[in-house]
Amino acid sequence: MLLRAFFITTGLLVSATLPSTLHATEISPALQSISNELRQQLTTQATGKFNPVLDKQLLLKFYEPREFYPAWVDLNGSLPRAEVLRQVLQTADQDGLDVNDYHPDPIQLLWNARSATKLAQLEFLLTDAFFRYSVHLRAGQFQENDFYWDIAPPVVDPVAELRYLLTVNSFQSALHDLTPFHAGYVRLREALNKYQQLEKSGGWPLIPSGPILKKGRWHKQVAILRQRLIAEGDLKIEPVINARFFDQTVKSAMKRFQIRHGLKADGIVGPDTRTAMNVPVSKRIKQIQFNMERWRWLPKWLGRRYIMVNTAGFNLVVVENENIQFAMSVIIGKPDRPTPVTSSKLHTIVFNPFWTVPPTIIFEDFLPQQQRDPTFFSSKQIRVFKNGNELEPAEIDWTQVSQDYFPYVLRQDPGPQNSLGRLKFLFNNAYTVYLHDTPGKHLFDLNSRSLSSGCIRVQEPVQLASYLLGQKNGWTEEKIRTSIESGKYLQVPIPESIPIYLVYMTAWVEENMSVHFRPDIYDRDPKGAKCDRLP
Repeated sequence: MLLRAFFITTGLLVSATLPSTLHATEISPALQSISNELRQQLTTQATGKFNPVLDKQLLLKFYEPREFYPAWVDLNGSLPRAEVLRQVLQTADQDGLDVNDYHPDPIQLLWNARSATKLAQLEFLLTDAFFRYSVHLRAGQFQENDFYWDIAPPVVDPVAELRYLLTVNSFQSALHDLTPFHAGYVRLREALNKYQQLEKSGGWPLIPSGPILKKGRWHKQVAILRQRLIAEGDLKIEPVINARFFDQTVKSAMKRFQIRHGLKADGIVGPDTRTAMNVPVSKRIKQIQFNMERWRWLPKWLGRRYIMVNTAGFNLVVVENENIQFAMSVIIGKPDRPTPVTSSKLHTIVFNPFWTVPPTIIFEDFLPQQQRDPTFFSSKQIRVFKNGNELEPAEIDWTQVSQDYFPYVLRQDPGPQNSLGRLKFLFNNAYTVYLHDTPGKHLFDLNSRSLSSGCIRVQEPVQLASYLLGQKNGWTEEKIRTSIESGKYLQVPIPESIPIYLVYMTAWVEENMSVHFRPDIYDRDPKGAKCDRLP
């Protein structure tokens, strides 16, 4: 299912029916005619009146308790709050939504209606548009499971939302408050407006195929390159003596572009950089829109403190009171063994962990190597156990084992060469993944770091452990390093478990408002018809 179904729950918000001073028996004859029309169109099979694209069950849920009293119109036409809603719906594209989902043309046709029948139709259109808009804005328009997203989105009851909004003093402010307030979402929203304006002004020029461009080179494409860099703000507009010369200013701007796109920041225009520069603005807009959708799939409240790992960005941030405390690089799962999108709470840190080799790595990686080289397990300090008894790897005929018959446990003892490094960070999840240290520190120098079998390797495990355990609890970095150097296996509960979110964002905006894009390494951004569903 492409579009998200409405989430219907009860009792989530304050319920409101009719105004406290008005009951159905007191409705004026003029309003009663509209009320009668609402009742007739919803409760009878009258043909030609009720619009079949509307959600009849939701409308009944809203109107029956209020005895079909209209919320948006009277016999003079639309009420002020209807105009407020209409204006908001007309700007839904600012949130990456499609304004055509909210009945703009039928509403326009009926806007000046005065007959009870037409006003009832306008009333239903406005209410149904609000239902759709509130769900799309609060919980997303796509089914998150279709995109390998295993974090439950907010549960939204649009009927309860509307009942509540009709009771507040400022309908306009309350309607505005439906917009997600996560800083990441708000900044993407601003970026979307910038890129939509760029598209309206013609986008940016393509860099034709050509030679490698770098500092000191004269070439006609450098003039085009300057315009391309100016378009997104990587290069300031200023007079130049010769636009075809690749000077230090262009190199610095080129590095800014490369950093924003996760490329090697060498200031040289090679094939990868040229490819990234030639992605059209329309595709970047859709990338921003869909990552706004991913933010809508997150809980409204992430926690006072939380950790967020963006696998597409190979990055981990620690957030407290909405401020980033520190960040670090991570290594994530390979495309064929992707790190999942999920959420949980970090609860334990393991010092000097053992590593029990998981089945996927045994059969796809280690066993073929052991079969080719009988010393492989020994060289990796991997011990072999059967029924609790240790065996010598060289004494086993590894050609006789398979996924159907493998009675052994492979284990690596704690130590500097342990694949998990010296620290392991545990959180409950269905995928048996965790954060951990690594002996392969040099891999963090790579720009693209999808190298693991699903778990997340962190660049600064001691810093993370110090933050989680807290110096006020005696866990200084010195004590952490001493515990590591002891070589002793130790499990330490985290005093205050902290939420962790493993997400997949291929576009985001930094605090300095620089817009970042990353390749869709897991092939999870919408394609084809799903992509066309975006406005």
